[in-house]
Amino acid sequence: MADANTTQTNAAPVTGVGATSNASPVTVTETKPDAAKQMAAEESNDGSGSGGVEFWSVFWPALIVAVFLILWRTGKVEAIKKYINETRDQLRKATWPTRDELKQHIVVVLLSSALLAAFTVAADFVVREIIWGALLNGDTVLFDTTK
Repeated sequence: MADANTTQTNAAPVTGVGATSNASPVTVTETKPDAAKQMAAEESNDGSGSGGVEFWSVFWPALIVAVFLILWRTGKVEAIKKYINETRDQLRKATWPTRDELKQHIVVVLLSSALLAAFTVAADFVVREIIWGALLNGDTVLFDTTK
């Protein structure tokens, strides 16, 4: 099965620790890059009937076109255009905060988040102390059962 682009070499048997005296020679096949390209081309044209065009490269564009045509014929494309234009008009009418107002709002949000986090940690500590210390007789900060 060797062709002009493939060379075969016979290597000497491996000797040393763990090697047997009747080891057979190892055959190494080296393939040149041009031969690899040719073999890949032959494998892709193995009679599958694809003719070089992959199914999925045709399927997805055809599906997209079909969906677009269905949406267009049912009037959905025009409805989407209308929705986008109305949304754009409403966004132009909106009043946007100035940079200073935006900074103030960011500070309020960060402080509110920090306060909520502190409350959550404190509530978790109290509930843990009540459940583990008082009800389950565990060792906690407030309820020390080792005394």
